Amino acid sequence: MSNPTPKEIRQALLDFAVDVSFYKGWDTVGRPWKGPDGSPGLTGGVIHHTANPGAKVGGSINGVLGWAVTAYDKPVCNMLIGKDPNQGVWLLAAGSVYHCGDGGPVPALGIPSRGFLGQSRLFGIEIDDPGVKTGTITEYQIDQTSKTMAALAELAGWDVDKSILTHKCYTDGCHGANPNGPSPCIGRKNDTLDGPWGSWPGSDKPEKYNAPWWREKIKSHMKPRLWDGTIPSREAALKAATQDLANKAAWRVACKLYDAGVLKKTPNDLGTQKYPIKAVQRFQEQIGIKEEKQNGLPNKTTWIKLFGKDKP
Repeated sequence: MSNPTPKEIRQALLDFAVDVSFYKGWDTVGRPWKGPDGSPGLTGGVIHHTANPGAKVGGSINGVLGWAVTAYDKPVCNMLIGKDPNQGVWLLAAGSVYHCGDGGPVPALGIPSRGFLGQSRLFGIEIDDPGVKTGTITEYQIDQTSKTMAALAELAGWDVDKSILTHKCYTDGCHGANPNGPSPCIGRKNDTLDGPWGSWPGSDKPEKYNAPWWREKIKSHMKPRLWDGTIPSREAALKAATQDLANKAAWRVACKLYDAGVLKKTPNDLGTQKYPIKAVQRFQEQIGIKEEKQNGLPNKTTWIKLFGKDKP
């Protein structure tokens, strides 16, 4: 699948337990994903940062979120990722929007020449960060970015080693984006933390924030899915948690948390898997559930974030 629908994108993000909120109109904003010859296809993704000097843990996302959706007639990116769970992850558009501008070519992704074609092929993530040094992008942002790209890669059938770019890859041609040599836009715009501008092709070692580093993070979330697609009832899950039972609800919760990368150990077989209360608690902490409810027990918010729908 190379041209997923908004409904399919939404489900893919929920399947990977991305802490996503859907901005009003997200499913109607954006152009169709297509190449210069009109062929359909979402072929890859680009990771950016906002260069927002005010981005900080505990701050507000409202200012940069407002900018992202009003700066142009379409959003400046497909997704905006805040510093922490309170700021959250915002899907702004399921279709093509502004984000990567002038760059290319990227032959493997159907971008044959320099120009504005990239944003018609590439999903753009903006991580809210000042971008003045490495180490300021939070673990929450790394986790949510990686899960999002893993979800899209699985949905659209991407080869992660070719399809995941930083903005520097797109403009400079590094890390496999343009194997024929530096791209015409090399060093065009300093909005990436991916090493010094002007160095081509760049180190292929997974150095913090470069494309190989992101690709490794993304691939760590891509593995056989264990959850069978059935949403367990919270009542049955609570029974498993409070009575130390190994029922179907406990097994389904464990499988979904494993798929989401929260539970690191493969769940036990159906009939022997008990309720993974510590893993549920970690998930609750990750998505910013209020501290008094971070007890690992089932609640409505946890179910909606984990399964996409509540089932009392």
